[in-house]
Amino acid sequence: MLLVARKNLFSERTRLAISVGGVALSVLLITLLLSLYRGWDEKVGGFVEDSDVDLWVASEGAKDFLAAASLLPIDDPGQSGQVTRKFLDDYPGMDTWSRLIVRQMEGVEVKGPPGPMGVENIGKEMNLQFIGYETDSGLGGPIEIVKGEDRAPAGNEVVIDEALSKRYGIDVGDTLRAGRSDWTVIAKSSGGDFVATQTVFVSHDVAREALQMGTATTFIVIRLEPGIDAVEVANDLESRREELVVYTREEFAANTRERILSNVLPILFVVLLLAFIVGLAVAGLTIYTATVEKAREYGILKAVGFKNGYLFRAVLEQSLVTGILGFAIGVGLTLVVSLFASDLVPQFVTYTRPMDVLFIAASTLVMSAIAAYIPVRRLASIDHVAAFKASRRWLRTATRSWRWRVSARFTAPAKRPRRRSITSTSTPNRARWWSSWGPRAPARRRS
Repeated sequence: MLLVARKNLFSERTRLAISVGGVALSVLLITLLLSLYRGWDEKVGGFVEDSDVDLWVASEGAKDFLAAASLLPIDDPGQSGQVTRKFLDDYPGMDTWSRLIVRQMEGVEVKGPPGPMGVENIGKEMNLQFIGYETDSGLGGPIEIVKGEDRAPAGNEVVIDEALSKRYGIDVGDTLRAGRSDWTVIAKSSGGDFVATQTVFVSHDVAREALQMGTATTFIVIRLEPGIDAVEVANDLESRREELVVYTREEFAANTRERILSNVLPILFVVLLLAFIVGLAVAGLTIYTATVEKAREYGILKAVGFKNGYLFRAVLEQSLVTGILGFAIGVGLTLVVSLFASDLVPQFVTYTRPMDVLFIAASTLVMSAIAAYIPVRRLASIDHVAAFKASRRWLRTATRSWRWRVSARFTAPAKRPRRRSITSTSTPNRARWWSSWGPRAPARRRS
């Protein structure tokens, strides 16, 4: 049965290439979109999850790290600020707490280092997540230093994320001019890439002065002692201080992901559905065309005793072989595209999980099974008696044609009479020949 399916598939290599190419294109689109979604999900929430922060404290209305719509007057010399600080200092089970300033800055014009001819490199617009953290505790600071000085920034020194460095060509030692200040890059860190924006770290006091925030801060980040339940502490803090909203690390990371991915998911679902339909349509049409062309042969098989189930399995195997070949090519193309696309487009962040590959493989098998449904219905409607009679008529016609060709090839042709040439005859004979074949002279009229 597999031999029949293979012969039907590989008899028309162009049609097979079109069918496999359509399925491979569908698999490529589905795999790339899922990998992009996983990559963005990993990047967007990775900083919050990898930071050494157990609880994120914000003002009412703030939910995530990217929007940073929080304002806490923690250093207010009045009674409110003093009470909040004393409350945090005296709370049991708290290892340390720290202030953190986060401000999203879009379209910031940054002047980079001079070019090779001494011309200032200006006009670069960057999307930054400007973070000011307390360098004593290090909470909310860079995840890991990958290049440069392994120390906290001081004064107008900054630590930039390696994704920002790669995108805009900034290296350690360069001086950036943003606003009215010059900032010296002392190191590059990892883990601060939010796909659309990247982190820039400075000290808390410098950030407060640059942003003119006065005595306010954005978040309060807390690290608990080992063995303390973060959920219970968060609920207790909210019940005691109604003006505060407390999130655990997992909740804050989920909210940050939702900020970006909630707008992407509907579009992603529609494109995935369209890619599935494209692969289904291409595979179904090619398998259906191959089945219609072989309808007479299938009818003969039914006439000699083959059941419908055997023929159905043959068509299904053709569709499955097409799907498997398309899946292998599509996944291979995805791996190749992922290797080179991120170098050209930094936002093209992919992460392929084995479970996603298994899901795509199962989707391809379902696609192949559905594509075989219409050809199977066409097989079920074939009348084997009519197909057998048509095949007999075709056989008689082919036999007559074959016999005529054989007889015309091996039978000696009849000899045609040879016409005598004029030059081989004598003069009287030539005159007689001309008189018999040439035009007759007009008769003379009697006088």
